[in-house]
Amino acid sequence: MIDDLDTLMEDRGVDAILAEGNGFEVPDIYWLTGFLSPDSISVLKNLGEDLIVGTAFNTLDRVRKESHVKRTHDLSETYLQLMRSQQRAIDNPEAIYEEFLGNQFSGRVIGVPTHLPAHVLIAIQNLGYEIELVPHLLKNARATKTAKEVKMIRNAGAATINAISVVAEIIKDADVGANKVLLSKGNPLTVANLKMKLDHALLDFRAESAEDAILAVGKKGFDWHYLGSPKDRLKAGVPIILDVFPRLKSDRYIADVTRTFFKGTPDKIVKKMYEAVQTAADASIDALTNGARIDDVNMACFGTLKRYGFDSRRLNPEAKDGMTHGLGHGIGLDVHENPSMYRYENHFEDGHVMAIEPGVYLKSVGGVRIENDYLVTKSKAKRLTPGLDEYFL
Repeated sequence: MIDDLDTLMEDRGVDAILAEGNGFEVPDIYWLTGFLSPDSISVLKNLGEDLIVGTAFNTLDRVRKESHVKRTHDLSETYLQLMRSQQRAIDNPEAIYEEFLGNQFSGRVIGVPTHLPAHVLIAIQNLGYEIELVPHLLKNARATKTAKEVKMIRNAGAATINAISVVAEIIKDADVGANKVLLSKGNPLTVANLKMKLDHALLDFRAESAEDAILAVGKKGFDWHYLGSPKDRLKAGVPIILDVFPRLKSDRYIADVTRTFFKGTPDKIVKKMYEAVQTAADASIDALTNGARIDDVNMACFGTLKRYGFDSRRLNPEAKDGMTHGLGHGIGLDVHENPSMYRYENHFEDGHVMAIEPGVYLKSVGGVRIENDYLVTKSKAKRLTPGLDEYFL
């Protein structure tokens, strides 16, 4: 949370943190200011003080009206001076930050995230300021969500579940044609068809894919990040993985949900894969609570899969099949946020939001994956993406 920034800054020994960009492209900017615009702004947080936004002209007026920032610095005159000499602000960061930092920063060390543009970083150094790279500071602050943020993620989850439901009904109602190809009104169902239906359903909830959805049919699901070729045809008798991670268009928060569908009657190995994944998911969520060590939650999953006879790269780095990716990741304004499931000795905290996604992948079969989003609390984690519990059709 923003309230954590001062403590995190003190821990890193920086007197301020500086960010630059626009709210569409740089989630940190939107998180810090609540300002959504294609216009780039500069944001300075001095230790123990309120945020300050530096910008000019109409953008400054909109920041004052639309953001939750209380303090601003008017850079309009600096912009005008550059314009009078036929220069642009974007090409002259030294002029911008000489004015902004010269008036608003009185400390010694400025912390910068990794997304700060290189030409801005060099300009600030040329002005004589001491820079400290703080790649995780804002990410760690963002990891703990407010009640408002949790509500936005829950809303994104509702949009996701709705969109997946549309696809699920199409698969459920499909006929089975030659070579087990699924047909809708006599035409083969393709990845392109279903992704278009998915995108339309998301738009009905004012959401859009943050990145292209994953739709992997049969053996192609062995590669757990295979997006699906538009021409791939859906088939009966094989697992179909659908992984959707849309962003709310206005509120910008993301959900991440995966379901595995099966048209027909699953064979013995697919049933075993599904049972193992569902049981591993249940064990992981039982362990996911405030204060839990991250690797204890990991091991709840991977230990369960091992009892079912499935390998994992967590227990065996040489594993070729089984569960060959991590258990999950934090989620919020980005698809992947802190906390990281690979920081094994760290602990979960009340307010973390996690996408938990156990899966099993066999080269001869494909994959089975189930994913939902959860809020970490002082008791059992709360599922933010309810619905669609009938994975196999």
